[in-house]
Amino acid sequence: MYDFSKLTAYIDSLKNIGIPLSGIEVKKENKVIYRHFSGFRDKEHTVPFDDESLCAIYSATKVITCIALMRLVEEGKISLDDPVSKYLPEFADVKVQTADGIKKAEKVMTIEHLFTMQGGLGYDIWTKQCCDLRAENKITTREFMKVIADMPLYFEPGTDYRYSLCHDVLAGIAEVVTGKQYGEWLDEVLFRPLGITHMTFHLTGDQKKLLSTQYTYNVSKAKASATDNNLDYCMSDNYDSGGAGLYSNLSDYSKIIGAVANGGVAENGYRVLKPETIKMMQVGRLCEKSLESFMHMPRYGYSWGLCGRVHTNPALSLSSSSIGEFGWDGAAAAYVLMDPAEKLSIFYLTYVRGAAYIYDMVHPRIRELTYEAIK
Repeated sequence: MYDFSKLTAYIDSLKNIGIPLSGIEVKKENKVIYRHFSGFRDKEHTVPFDDESLCAIYSATKVITCIALMRLVEEGKISLDDPVSKYLPEFADVKVQTADGIKKAEKVMTIEHLFTMQGGLGYDIWTKQCCDLRAENKITTREFMKVIADMPLYFEPGTDYRYSLCHDVLAGIAEVVTGKQYGEWLDEVLFRPLGITHMTFHLTGDQKKLLSTQYTYNVSKAKASATDNNLDYCMSDNYDSGGAGLYSNLSDYSKIIGAVANGGVAENGYRVLKPETIKMMQVGRLCEKSLESFMHMPRYGYSWGLCGRVHTNPALSLSSSSIGEFGWDGAAAAYVLMDPAEKLSIFYLTYVRGAAYIYDMVHPRIRELTYEAIK
């Protein structure tokens, strides 16, 4: 029915430009219509990269966090307009860095500001305090919220865009609202109902054996070199980073985004989100200044909404995806796309850091070859 031969050839060709492992799953109407793997899990190139293979998905975690927190929104347990301090009191007195020095923030940081990366936070995880806490290996998600709240904001909430720890704070709010550790709650409302067994914040001994080799890319040589497998955003065994902390294989992640692209209902009938909630996630929510800052990424023809980038202008993006397509990616070059109009989802999984080329060239090519195949 669909001809994915061009996409297969392209995925297989990526090893020629220094991308040693790739996996991709495409779903339409929540049915797998394409899955392909290329390369090896280990640096010795003896174990094929397959659906047992695990990778840290870094900021692709943000998509899962946004989907999960939107469940709380539709259940009326939180509101996008709620002040963050309603759940995390330490955010009531946040400071902001100005040209005249550090001052008390005048604007209230809301939950929507966290979803849309307009909270004013940074990604300062290598401060002395953070490094000390990392060394102690005991800080919890909730405790790290106090560390984040103590960091001066880069701007008044809601006035600009900055990629940051905003989604880690969403995870902290989830813990307050649900009364459970973030990963435990995700397991209850997403992982177990969808039959997900390979997605986790903290690898077991057996899962560590399935962890793929992580690589760092050298664009001038078009070559990736094996590097350590440390996950920078794991502050401790008790910290569940809603912004960058998950590990996953290919098909488990695809189960979640496939359901969202399919109107919120999974293949087994479990409802992840309501259709009206998903429509909220298909709208760009950046103010003009924020959109200017977001364009520095760059993602032309896109804005940012309640679950990562949102397609708004095909004339600028040159994308074949529908207006309202949304998703994100990760620091090791995973790529996530949900297109509810087509009931289509794409999850591309690799494990290569420092490869801007993948975001700028490979992800768009994967997207376009997928739409070519289905149309």
